[in-house]
Formats: sequence, C-alpha cells, structure tokens
Amino acid sequence: MSDFSSNLRRLRKRAGLSQDALAEKLSVTRQTVSSWERGNSYPDLDMLVHISDALATDPNELLYPNQKRRSGGVSRLVDDDFFGKLTVVIWIVGFLLGLSAGSQGYASGPNTISWHFVFSDALRCWAPAFLTGMAFLGLQKIIDLLKERGE
Repeated sequence: MSDFSSNLRRLRKRAGLSQDALAEKLSVTRQTVSSWERGNSYPDLDMLVHISDALATDPNELLYPNQKRRSGGVSRLVDDDFFGKLTVVIWIVGFLLGLSAGSQGYASGPNTISWHFVFSDALRCWAPAFLTGMAFLGLQKIIDLLKERGE
C-alpha cells in the first residue's frame, strides 16, 4: 500500500466518512475510492484537490504526511535575514555612538572651537558593536543550516 493510499484511508476515517460518503462528495463511485485506498489506481491532480477539500486537509498531507512542515519551527521564529538586518542596525548605531564618544570639541579661544577625535574612546563603542554583530551573523548562519535540514 502506498503512502497516498494509507493517508487517504486514515484521513477519510479521521473525517468520519465512509467510502460511500466520500465517493458521493467527490461524484465518483465507492469502487473508485476503494481502488485509491488499495493503491490500484490514483486520482488525477484536479481530483486530488477535491479530495483534500472534502477531507478538510492540505493536498501535501495526502501525498507527503511525514514531511516536516516548513511553516513551523525555525521558519516561524525569524524571517530569512532577520539577524543580518539586525547586525547592520547594530553596526550603524555602534559606529555613530563611537563617533560621538570619540569626538571632543572645546573652545580654544574667544570665537574659536577646536575639535579632535580620541580613537580609544570610540573603540569602546565600536568593538562591542562589531562583536555583537558578528555573533548575530553566526546565529543567522546556524538558523540557515537548520532551515536547510528542514528542522
């Protein structure tokens, strides 16, 4: 018995339908439904859609019941490049904070303002932002690998 045949029988029983009742909903004979459930014949694609509607299920569940659904798990937690986007935001914010922290302006005369940049002060913002961004990129890579494996 094929996967489709056993799935059709299981889903029909789960819906509480007899072969006759399902056949009537699909405008086919009971023998046709029986033939599908025994694996002697298979419905065409249009009929497959009608069967899934009659059984209130997805056509993929009829064909591939053991396949993990990609709509759940990791896919639902984050979009495709969430951590990549978050990394860019963190790097931009870290860069701007570093510029602000490293910038030092002071009045050097009555109508004069001088400015200089202290790299060590900026580095206190840049280093954590860079390392945090790299950690998020690593996390994104792990999630991508999990999605590839279908988890």
